[in-house]
Amino acid sequence: MRISRFYLPGDYTADRLELPKDQCHYALTVLRLKNGFTVEIFNGRGGCARGTIETHGRHQADILITERLPDNNESPLNSTLVQCISKGDRMDYSVQKSVELGISRIQPVFSERCEVKLTGDKLEKRRRQWQQIAINACEQSNRNTLPEILPACTLEAYLQHFEPENCLGIVGDPYAEKTLHHLTSPQTPVAFLVGPEGGLSEKEVEQAINSGFQNVRLGPRILRTETAGPALLAITQALWGDI
Repeated sequence: MRISRFYLPGDYTADRLELPKDQCHYALTVLRLKNGFTVEIFNGRGGCARGTIETHGRHQADILITERLPDNNESPLNSTLVQCISKGDRMDYSVQKSVELGISRIQPVFSERCEVKLTGDKLEKRRRQWQQIAINACEQSNRNTLPEILPACTLEAYLQHFEPENCLGIVGDPYAEKTLHHLTSPQTPVAFLVGPEGGLSEKEVEQAINSGFQNVRLGPRILRTETAGPALLAITQALWGDI
């Protein structure tokens, strides 16, 4: 039987932890967990514990920790998804699947062909939404370390601060001659640059290459923006990670 998991920040030094209101509602009302049911909690920083639910009425519950578990399911591949912001639920999908596949962090960027125009509070609200999607993906995939959704910036600003000597940059380019199999196993972190719905412009691909990125194609088919990031990550996990 699958054990329900909950994101609960903290150091887990105490043996009893109170479930926050929203988590409590989900556990008792949605999942209909009862007194004494076994659950797992993780703090997003590698900490994980198993315990039982102790209910106090219909709207309050504690977790009684019975076992602290080792964190042994993070990929050895230190990876960043540099994802051009896409419309609707496409960005949500990219975040969700990349987290499930083991991404370390996600950097949203605005590019020339981005159709999403967000600033200020609206942009921060969207970032928090993506962070919640990452939390849910960690709960589902048994990850204990929560990838950070970094503040959005322009692609140009990101490339200006990119350090190729400290990171292997890979940009998806359907017209590139090389594939991922032509690259050697990196001794540094990896960054994947994925364009928006209309793709990166030729100028942006050139800027990425001039900044130290390697352009590669993912076979003879052109992938959607929400597919390209998870595909790049899945392939590199198989080549250099833990899949």
